[in-house]
Formats: sequence, C-alpha cells, structure tokens
Amino acid sequence: MAKKLVGIMIFLCVVLAGTIVYIRGQADHTGPEITDGGSEITVYTPDVTDADLLEGMSAIDEKDGDVSDTLTVESVYSVDDSSVVVTYAAKDNDNNITKYKRTMEAEMPAEDPDSDDSDEDETDGEASDGTEAQETEADGEASGETDEAVTPTPEQDEAEVLKQEQEAEADSMPEQNPRIYLTEYLVRIPVGGSWNPLDYVSEITDDQDDMYALWRKIQVADEVSTAAAGTYECTYYVVDSQNNVSNNAVIKVIVE
Repeated sequence: MAKKLVGIMIFLCVVLAGTIVYIRGQADHTGPEITDGGSEITVYTPDVTDADLLEGMSAIDEKDGDVSDTLTVESVYSVDDSSVVVTYAAKDNDNNITKYKRTMEAEMPAEDPDSDDSDEDETDGEASDGTEAQETEADGEASGETDEAVTPTPEQDEAEVLKQEQEAEADSMPEQNPRIYLTEYLVRIPVGGSWNPLDYVSEITDDQDDMYALWRKIQVADEVSTAAAGTYECTYYVVDSQNNVSNNAVIKVIVE
C-alpha cells in the first residue's frame, strides 16, 4: 500500500512538473521588433528633441501588435565630433524589452566668432585709450553689473531633495537586495494627460538577477488618476529570484 501511494505521489509530481514546463514554454519571452521607417531628421544637432528622434520609428510585437507608444529614446552617445548613436527601447505587455541602436551624423555648434571679435575690439579699445577702458570697467563694478546666479525654484529644490533621499535609501540596501532607481521623483502631468509608471524606472540592480529579468517583476503600489487634479504618490519595489525585496522608490505626481 505504501509503495502504491509513493508511486502515485511520484506520478503526480511528474505531471505537475510537466505542466509547469509547458506553461513556461507558452509564455511570451520575445520582445517587440523596432523598425526605422525613415525620418526627416537625418543629422543630429543639440536642438533635436526626443519627439524628433522618434519620428518614423515603430515597434511591432508578435503577440500584442503595435506597441509603438512604448518607444522611448533611452540615450544619445557621442561617438566623435561628427556622429552619435541613438538608443531606442520598446516593451510589450509582458514587459519584454527590445533595444535598437541608430547611428546618425552630428553637427555641433562652432565656436562663436563674435567672441574673437569682442576680444579684438577690447584690445583695440585698450590700445587707443587705456584710461577710458579702465574707467568703464570700474563703473561697471560700481553699478553692480555682474552676472546673476540662477536661483533654483522651490519645486526644483524639493525634487533634488527627494532624489537625494531616495537614492541614498537605495544605496544603503544590503548587497543581496535589489535596488530600484527612478528617472524623476517629482513630476507634473496635465489633467487628462497620459501616465505610465514604468516610463519613470531608470535602473534596477541586483547581485544575481539581471535588469531585464527584474523589470518584469516591478510592482507599483497606489494609482494616479489623471482625470482629477491632485497630488499622488506611487511606490515602486521589486522582489528578486531569491525573494530579496528592494528599496521602496516613491514618485510624487502632481496632476494639474
């Protein structure tokens, strides 16, 4: 009787294991395909925006279809003075992430020729009448004509304080725990605007799991309603494959 019971248990375990393997095999592990459909922007300059860089780009997922709305410009790296590499990222509904790199020509602004002319004019002025130049400079100092330092706004101060506090908390986590960082810790969204909490995740680190595996495990507590003005807070955290819990990264969202 005991051998029969053990045999039944072994059979059930084999069936269960087979079921788990089958379910995992059916899961979507393939990210969307990013395609460059061509853009009018072919040369990168400092005034090019992310919206310009996203023009003509699309992301199609085999399961979810068109997911181009998830496309973002992850980074722009300068290769040299004449070219840059733009990295795009897109994800499907299962948080499978795909990246695409695009090399572009770059035109950086040349040095302002007026600066040389001003130096020459200043030199000529000093040569023709050194006393007058000195008096003009002295008058400028006396009248307080100096460059004013840019004073951060209270909101900028609050955003910087939140960033420092949140990242300090993440950095203080034990080595075995994952750490999650956000791109912003205070954002403003217009009433009726779009809100995707994953757009504000910057980085996840762990001593064993890679970022892409952890990205699928991101948990977001609380919700933001862009239909109603107000101040909301969302808390992000993640649990790694060893059941270690990350820090709580909190973003303050002001809907106005």
